[in-house]
Amino acid sequence: MRSAGRLSMLDLICEVLRVDMSALIGEDPVRRAESCLEDAEVARIQSALERYPLTSPVGSPVDTAALRRRVEHAWAAFEFADYDVVSLVLPGIIEEAQHGHAAWDDDGSALLLIEVYQLASSTLRKLGEHSLAWLAGDRGMTLARQRGDAIVVAATGFRIANALLSIGRARQAQALNISLAETLQSELRDEADRALYGHVLLQAAIAAATAGDQVGVRDLVAEAEDAARVVSPGSNHHRLAFDSTNVLLHRVGALLALGEGGRAIEIAATIDADSMRMLRKERRAALLVDVARAYGQVGDRDRAVRALLEAETTASREVRCRPVAQATIADLLRRSRNAPPLELARLAERSGVRV
Repeated sequence: MRSAGRLSMLDLICEVLRVDMSALIGEDPVRRAESCLEDAEVARIQSALERYPLTSPVGSPVDTAALRRRVEHAWAAFEFADYDVVSLVLPGIIEEAQHGHAAWDDDGSALLLIEVYQLASSTLRKLGEHSLAWLAGDRGMTLARQRGDAIVVAATGFRIANALLSIGRARQAQALNISLAETLQSELRDEADRALYGHVLLQAAIAAATAGDQVGVRDLVAEAEDAARVVSPGSNHHRLAFDSTNVLLHRVGALLALGEGGRAIEIAATIDADSMRMLRKERRAALLVDVARAYGQVGDRDRAVRALLEAETTASREVRCRPVAQATIADLLRRSRNAPPLELARLAERSGVRV
């Protein structure tokens, strides 16, 4: 299990990077009794990311078809917010994809390895391992740039930008995402490319909001809305689930970053039940966590707790594994002047939150 020693490591990282703890994990530090990512798993993932195999190991060649199935399974687990499952299989599929690329050194093996790095970066960022998320993205970006494919570069690059945002580099994240979007503009061939373009714009908008750039948020979200008009509802191009509903989700996130919790609640309320059902579990639960944070901003503890409980029912690990959700629970506990409501206390216990 993770321990207070993990927080000591975070303190050291904050000192080296010269950022506040809140910038590193999104909110105040949370004393947790458990996590979906153990120290041993972090070490295994880091070890895999730090390998640069130039040749495939002697023995049976990599079974590309079997590896592809394992990657598909890991992506499905991610979309269901089963982050403990993803983190468990990540070291193995990273190493196997690396060996496969060393053996075959072709477009297929390169693309598969890049995709594995993308999955690793997204998962690690979700779980608060931001430096490793950056490393995974950077490994993928190196390969993507070698291929010279703007689509693959953008699909990898925005994950690096998100890692930068997570360590308090909002302006740098915004600039990188805007640069990626500009590069994509001349490469938009089909609906999938436009979905990626719109998603990158939304990541830029979140970074702009974190930097306090209201005008930038407005313009970037408006352009993303235009892109969403030509993307089929419920689509999952590049595994990004970008469509008009996803634009609304990011508007909620941007308003939260700007401190406009009341407006965020209003926008979230415009998402109808059918659109909510079309969202994959990870996105649906993440939205509910954001709604809880918005209610927290406006001082409505009870509705915040109800949103968290609904998120837990939808995808429990989105609440129990993510630092931002953990911090939201801790904040609600701190705001309870007397004994916290029973539902909140029980949620905190299930989530391992200690304040």
